[in-house]
Amino acid sequence: MFGAIGVTVLLSGHPYGHHPAWHVIVFTAVWSGLLVVSLALAFLQVRTPSLPLARSACVGLLGLGLAGLCGALCPDPHFLHWWFGTDVGARLSATGGMALSVLCFGLITSLFLGAVATVGALGGARRGLIRPLLPALTLLLLLAPGVALQSFGTSWGVFGGWILGTAAGVYAGVAAGMRARALVVAP
Repeated sequence: MFGAIGVTVLLSGHPYGHHPAWHVIVFTAVWSGLLVVSLALAFLQVRTPSLPLARSACVGLLGLGLAGLCGALCPDPHFLHWWFGTDVGARLSATGGMALSVLCFGLITSLFLGAVATVGALGGARRGLIRPLLPALTLLLLLAPGVALQSFGTSWGVFGGWILGTAAGVYAGVAAGMRARALVVAP
């Protein structure tokens, strides 16, 4: 439920005036579908011997919920406007362009989201080691519609930089969260 609330918070504060109506409808439908599948995987504890789908869905849902909370705390509902207005975002944009700037933004924010969500979702129980790829992909899939929605009206390079930074950050964050969790949980 944390992920569903997070998506609602992300969508509720976003200024839609610059979006065509179909854009909002499509991304809301995509997000809703991803949430339904993720919630079903998590609540039904769907898994196979090699794919821990339920645990990966929990990481994605918790990360999405955290992203929603962070989005609610952001002073500007359009995150890119806020990011480019910060000293770091403006300097990176002036130095390497907007695509590099949002790549760093995606990397930093999703690194945090991935690490915290992994530690929180996987908890203290040691139920076998999992690899970071599947939970990272789940979180990336749940964050991608938000990245697309927020980067509307910019170039493909900005969207590509942001999604690439998010992908790298999510993977590194999930791997770091798993490593931190392994250090805390006794074998």
